[in-house]
Amino acid sequence: MTTRRAAHDTPEDVTPGKRAEHRRSSGPGARHGHPVDGPPIVLKFGGSAFSELEGFHRVAQYAARRLADERRPLVLIVSAMSGTTGRLQQTLDALVDDPPADTAAMLLTTGETVSVALLAAALNAEGVPAHPLQAAGTGFVAEGPSDRACLVAASAEPLTAALADCPVVVVPGGQAVDAAGRTVMLGRNSSDLSAVAAAAALGAETCELFSDVPGVCTADPYLVPAARVLDRIDYESLRRMSRYGAKVVHESAVDWAERGGVRLLCRPFPWSESAGEGTEVGTGPGAAAVVVLQNSDVWCFRSAHQRGAAAEQLRGEGLVVTEFDTAGTACLTVPAGARGSTDHLRSAHRMDGICLVTALGWDSGAEHSVVPRAEAAEEARRCHAELYPRTGGDAPREAATPVFKARSAHSDVLVGIRRREPQPPDARGEQATRADGGNVCPQ
Repeated sequence: MTTRRAAHDTPEDVTPGKRAEHRRSSGPGARHGHPVDGPPIVLKFGGSAFSELEGFHRVAQYAARRLADERRPLVLIVSAMSGTTGRLQQTLDALVDDPPADTAAMLLTTGETVSVALLAAALNAEGVPAHPLQAAGTGFVAEGPSDRACLVAASAEPLTAALADCPVVVVPGGQAVDAAGRTVMLGRNSSDLSAVAAAAALGAETCELFSDVPGVCTADPYLVPAARVLDRIDYESLRRMSRYGAKVVHESAVDWAERGGVRLLCRPFPWSESAGEGTEVGTGPGAAAVVVLQNSDVWCFRSAHQRGAAAEQLRGEGLVVTEFDTAGTACLTVPAGARGSTDHLRSAHRMDGICLVTALGWDSGAEHSVVPRAEAAEEARRCHAELYPRTGGDAPREAATPVFKARSAHSDVLVGIRRREPQPPDARGEQATRADGGNVCPQ
């Protein structure tokens, strides 16, 4: 474990039992005609909630109902519209091969900033005053590379001050500031981390994470239709799933939740109490699962020593690395195309077109399979059938197969798509071979 990761072990202002004060004589938001009291409710909405503009109204209406029913202040953490960050990354990659980290962070964090502004506007349209925050107003401090920084502190003061004037604050997920006050990115898919850090700092006992799946599943339901939804799961089992690449909850978010005594409620959106969906994360039972690491490259080394040295250097760059052995060969995975990774992999060989599938057993063991990417879903289904044979009884409920995950039609709002004039037949072949193809954000 590197020094940078160890910084997570001593976050500021999140010691269990050390709860920030929220009660005021007039109650937060009273000056806006929405008197509320008690510890805030912390809700995180993933990018799938905003796959269309109407999603901002749905989230705003849901938040308005929670505010009216529970009369407690709300902290809403939002992700970028589905597909936005990916489009921004594609645009940057088409422009330069290796952009500076601070430049990449400046661009890639704009997606969440747009979501904050749009949701605040939708809330105000519902008659709910909302205060949109930027990274500097969140109380989150990080260190390390600007485009994949490590969150090291979360202070309640900025959020508490904002809630004193307004019943709802909207926070950009995955953003913090460094020691110089510059906005940094906490890596991809890190809105969970922002939400849990806010909940821990504010003294919230629970943090609700809304996404496009019905809860924590035993496999990716997009790949394994027989995946089951877990009613409850312990922190360690969820951490293992995240560590091997499952996009359920950010691994660091699990760490912050356990240290801060925050119970996680992973739910689909839209969600209702009567539906009975979702997963509670805390002191529950363990679970077995299958994880497919789709967006990472597999690299092989001559020895475990070489792999360990490379892994330490890559983690020092803020990269998520998974070490494993297959057929007697020392291997690791690195996010595909990650900036700065190749300098540390000169002694390794990349296995092109290969995907890692990991079966996490009931005994805490992990079995790894390296298969062609085209066969990853089939291998995941085979592994899952071994872990969860169809025997009935008290097995977890099966997840309904979700619809295809689509990008928001508005995910190009920050980049746009250049419209091309019709080309004569003899020019089309040449045009198709250009680096950007006239459209740096393909579907």
